[in-house]
Amino acid sequence: MSPLSSFDLQPHRDLSNPHYVAWRRFLQDAEHWSAQEIADYQLAELRRVVAHAYEHTAGYRALYDQAGVHPDSIRTLEDVQRLPFVTKEMIRDHLEEFSAPVLDRYYVTTGGSTGIPVGMYRDPVSFAKELASKAHQYARVGWREGDRQLVMRGLKIEGEDHVEFIPDFNELRCSTYQFTPEAMEVYRQYACRYRPQWLRCYPSSGYLFARFLLETGREFPQLQGVLCSSEALYDFQKEALHAAFGARVFSHYGHYEMAVLAGFCEFRDTYHVLPQYGYAELVDQQGKLVTTPGQVGEIVATSFIMSATPFIRYRTQDLAMFLGWSCPACGRPYQIWERIEGRLQEFIVTRTGRYLSPTMINMHDDTFDPIKQFQFYQKEAGKVVFRFIPREICDERAVEAMAAKLRWKLGEDVELTMERVDQIPLTGRGKQRFLIQELKLAYDDPALAQALEMRHDS
Repeated sequence: MSPLSSFDLQPHRDLSNPHYVAWRRFLQDAEHWSAQEIADYQLAELRRVVAHAYEHTAGYRALYDQAGVHPDSIRTLEDVQRLPFVTKEMIRDHLEEFSAPVLDRYYVTTGGSTGIPVGMYRDPVSFAKELASKAHQYARVGWREGDRQLVMRGLKIEGEDHVEFIPDFNELRCSTYQFTPEAMEVYRQYACRYRPQWLRCYPSSGYLFARFLLETGREFPQLQGVLCSSEALYDFQKEALHAAFGARVFSHYGHYEMAVLAGFCEFRDTYHVLPQYGYAELVDQQGKLVTTPGQVGEIVATSFIMSATPFIRYRTQDLAMFLGWSCPACGRPYQIWERIEGRLQEFIVTRTGRYLSPTMINMHDDTFDPIKQFQFYQKEAGKVVFRFIPREICDERAVEAMAAKLRWKLGEDVELTMERVDQIPLTGRGKQRFLIQELKLAYDDPALAQALEMRHDS
């Protein structure tokens, strides 16, 4: 292992960005707003962003004129529902019409995790607010700028060890594109020298590293917590992360479009929607607001921080379970989601047209102990391939036991094929997809509503 010269700490670079610092202070000051103060702020922001989009983009102006609504029509929060939805396809196919001439804007694209890659424009001020908003949520569980962080996200790092120390952020970064046992042992040795306080990771990469530590029994420095993002956090991943690191596992939901942000409470594993960041709605298949605890809806988001490409009543194709308003544990009068149910493209479709949520396939036992990684693949309704990388202990008996458990979970209307593979490719952003779904799924399919109801009943 080629040693790093030192882990010399420098002031956290974000703290030199005045836009970041100002937004962090604003969010801290707003931490104890009442429900009425939040409602007043959100209404003012909604009126502002709708007026901005109407005045500076041809796409929103045409959309609202056709619907017979005007920025002046937004007089209450309920009036937002008069605005038409905006879809990924609309932004993708008409980006210039839905974008404004904001100073220093630059072009970025999503990774296309829903099957629809979307390009958009950002600007430096918006991105500074994005980083500050995430930092604000992390601060709930004790994180601070400058804390020592081990980072395992979508990083391609050159060099023999695929490890890089970034003093500007006090981060030890490890590439998720090299995740062999040999590479993970190198990462572990670096971490033992660095002694991180936090692990920041994709749930998939953190899970693989946790499994490596659990299976080898090798030591690892005590962490204050694990900060997961950018993927749905499944129960089996959270359990492995907690078992390996003995620390709280924190998750937040956000996306590249920067239209909604929600993070775990410091007391409970429920998602608190940050009201100063954007306006979030959950809607059912008919586009009506979800208001019943336990009901799942599609996340519809309106960004308060994106100006170059506004996102207003933007259908994310992501699903969340509504829990209610106001958290009894922390007292914040926020919208609370019990969990992120996943993305629409992460559902399996059976031969009879049932939709299976990924959370329904969670295993809470030793079913997956004989394998290193796995992934579901579907290109035909009713047929699923389970790709897995075996460990040395994975014999035919173990494969048959796994297959039996999976068939029981999937049901009789799914034909399961078990496929041994040497590797499971990552996405372009270094993520491991739980399911590669090549079917075109529709959120208004009645079968999806039935699947979500069954998931709640279970």
